[in-house]
Amino acid sequence: MKPLVWSGPFQISELLAQCMNDAQPWPPAWRGVYLVSRSVWSSSPNSKCYPLYVGSNTGKSQRFCTRIGDLIADLHGFYDGGTGHHSGGQKLWEWCRDNKVHPGALYLSWGTCEDFCARCVEVTLVEQWVPLLNRNLPPACRDQKHYVAG
Repeated sequence: MKPLVWSGPFQISELLAQCMNDAQPWPPAWRGVYLVSRSVWSSSPNSKCYPLYVGSNTGKSQRFCTRIGDLIADLHGFYDGGTGHHSGGQKLWEWCRDNKVHPGALYLSWGTCEDFCARCVEVTLVEQWVPLLNRNLPPACRDQKHYVAG
């Protein structure tokens, strides 16, 4: 499997401030995995960037960018009464409140690859960066492929 090509990290407040800038990289529709970290990193993420949450979308759904939007909304506390869309965003909101960190100060990045099983990549990164705020380890994909981060 080819290595991931990472975009970012982008400080979330700056990513949102640049949302109308056509030069700002934007998440793809599918075939991606995303990382929320406490610290900036270069080249590729590792445990020193204080990884907080890893996610993706399943199958061939065109909801990867939308999933990140759900994460950002819930990360900023825009959920109530069981109406949230992203448990990871809600867990990050709680972490930010407990640690007195503004959600916009966190970093978001996403990785893509031509030969890609998002579920395998997500499982590998969650295992690699334990402990994360992820509530559950995502199930392995049906093909039982396993991505090796490189």
